[in-house]
Amino acid sequence: MATDDLGAELPKIDPAGPRLVYMVLADHLAGQIKRGERAPGSKLPAELELANIWGVARMTVRRTLEELVERGLIERVHGKGTFVMQTTPDE
Repeated sequence: MATDDLGAELPKIDPAGPRLVYMVLADHLAGQIKRGERAPGSKLPAELELANIWGVARMTVRRTLEELVERGLIERVHGKGTFVMQTTPDE
């Protein structure tokens, strides 16, 4: 089975299934952030790298990251990258 950049097993992605692919990936990353597997302030891999790891289109990764920004879990800094927020909405 495929693993992410942390070595964690990726969730099963069924493009024909009822759940949107970007939401499956967003929930996966959100879980890692909430469990502390991705530390506050840590940098996420670049969109293209995540697309290659997950085996999805770059636009799917972009939408995944947009979803996490909307949830208040990550922030994007132009020219620097994407980072886990120092404090998350549940704290």
